Amino acid sequence: MKKLLLSIAMFTFALTVSAQDYGVIGGFNNTIAKASGGGITASDGISGLFVGFFGDFEVSEKFNIQPEVHYIAVFRDGDSGNAIALPVLAKYYVSEQFSVQAGPMIDVILDEAPDGFNTFGFGIAGGVGYDFDDHFMATARYSFGLSNRVEIANVTTGYDYFQVGLGYKF
Repeated sequence: MKKLLLSIAMFTFALTVSAQDYGVIGGFNNTIAKASGGGITASDGISGLFVGFFGDFEVSEKFNIQPEVHYIAVFRDGDSGNAIALPVLAKYYVSEQFSVQAGPMIDVILDEAPDGFNTFGFGIAGGVGYDFDDHFMATARYSFGLSNRVEIANVTTGYDYFQVGLGYKF
């Protein structure tokens, strides 16, 4: 699994380096753990930060593809959690500066996990972006986790991510 993650991360990083535009991004991250089973649903959020790289490929005047690699760190009561996220977003420019974004996202929890816990996840991300100029941008997005993280009968768990960040294009 770690070799697969490393391969995906290296491929995504290579895409960002060969992009027409590339840069760094970072900001606030809230990871939402959700669980349901037996008619009961619960969720809990934990906040932290994310930092990463992105590439930006112009497909047409109003449409771009933006692969990203994020390191996510969350903190609560002296405990921390770490993950890698790999979103690949289609960006449609509604105006010259404002975009709507959507696409798949893979995430991998880097911390020790109990037996039966799936550290690999897949989700769908959606959000908005605003380009202040040719270099600075802001983004807000939500990623819905689609993968079940535990192997317990009649119980499903997953992670969603909410991120607000600033980016700089080189």
